[in-house]
Amino acid sequence: MNQFSNHEPEPSNWQEQLELLQGYACELQSLAQEMVVLLREHNESNWEQIYSNFAQAIGNSKSNRQRLKAIDYIHSIYGGMGSWNDFYLLALGEAEEQRMSLGNAVYELAKRMKTQIITGPKEPKRSLWEKLKGRSR
Repeated sequence: MNQFSNHEPEPSNWQEQLELLQGYACELQSLAQEMVVLLREHNESNWEQIYSNFAQAIGNSKSNRQRLKAIDYIHSIYGGMGSWNDFYLLALGEAEEQRMSLGNAVYELAKRMKTQIITGPKEPKRSLWEKLKGRSR
């Protein structure tokens, strides 16, 4: 499912970093949308909405702040009582395997993306005008 290997060369500048992050975001959005379809098929509307919100947030993110906010949102559903880890599809079998596989892929890729944001080349500062206009470099 995940096309990004752990052995990719590290980005040396912001443009390379941005391309990598956009690739991560695209893959995360795709995985989350797959999860939405699966959850919809099994009438799990609450979890479906959470993954739908995440897919939209990560897909629309234009800055590292927005990317990190989306990642923190999806990571917040893992762990604790009543969390994603406690949930299972009543259908079990193949559907539950797919849910677990997609959930793990989303979690791990989001974790890798967060690490890349924190450790990789930094996002250039944008002027107030650029922020207001919604531009990114």
